[in-house]
Amino acid sequence: MKMRNLVKEKLEKNGYVLGAFVASGSPTNVEILGLNELDFVLIDKEHAQTDMETMVNMIRAAELYDMAPLARVYDPYDGPMMARMLDVGIHGLMIPMVETKEHAQYIIEHMKLAPLGKRGIGAGRGPRWGWYENYNNGEVNDNTYVIMQCETRKAVENIEEICQTPGLDCIFIGTADLSQDMGCFGDNNNHDLQAAIDKVLQACKKHHIVPGIVTGTAEAATKRIQQGFQFVTIMNDLGFFRSQTKKQIDSVKNSLAEVRN
Repeated sequence: MKMRNLVKEKLEKNGYVLGAFVASGSPTNVEILGLNELDFVLIDKEHAQTDMETMVNMIRAAELYDMAPLARVYDPYDGPMMARMLDVGIHGLMIPMVETKEHAQYIIEHMKLAPLGKRGIGAGRGPRWGWYENYNNGEVNDNTYVIMQCETRKAVENIEEICQTPGLDCIFIGTADLSQDMGCFGDNNNHDLQAAIDKVLQACKKHHIVPGIVTGTAEAATKRIQQGFQFVTIMNDLGFFRSQTKKQIDSVKNSLAEVRN
C-alpha cells in the first residue's frame, strides 16, 4: 500500500484547502469536521492540552473521511518530538515561530529521512508497521507535509531565505502574533501588516511554496483565497463552539425578554 499526501491531492484538485484548528482534544469533533468535508485539521498541541495517545485517535478519525490530519507542535526547537509525532502517524506538522533559514533547516533535518534530513527510521504506526512498503525509501519524504509559521518581523525579513529550504511545503502566516510583534495587535487593516503579508505571499509564489493564513469568518477566508492564499484555516473548534453557543443562548433569552415585555 502507498502512503498518501491528502493536502497535495486536494490542492491539485481545487487549488486551495480549508481547515480548522482543533484545540478540544476531541476525536469526535475531528470526525464531525470530516463528515462536513473539511480538507484538513490542525491538532493544536501548542495552545491546547492534547496528549499523544489522544492525538492518534484524532488522526484515525480524520483518516476515516480522507481529511488530512496535521498537528502544530508546542516546541519549535524539539526535533525529536517532531520525529516521534510523525512516527505515530501524523501526516504533517506546523512549526511555530520560524525566523531563520538555520531554524528552517533544523526542522527539515528532524522531519525528513536522508538525504534531506537525519530522522531515524521507524517501524511503528507512521509506516503502518511495514504496510507502506516504500515508506523508508523516499515515500515518507515526499508525503510528509511541512508547514512553517511566519509570525514575527524577523521572519518576514528572512522570508526569501526560508522559502528556499528544500523540503518545505507551506508558509503559514499567524496574523495575531505577527500583528503583536509589529505593534498593531488585532488591527488586520494596518498598512504595515498588510505589506508584510503581501511580502510573504509574493515570496511563496516566487519559490513555489504554498501560502497559508489564519482566518475566522467565511468572508475573510474568501478574501484571502481570492488574494492567492491556498492553505486557509477558517475556525478553532473551541472558539467556534463558544461563539455559536453564546449566540444561541442569547437568542433564546432575548426572545423571552421580548415576550415578557
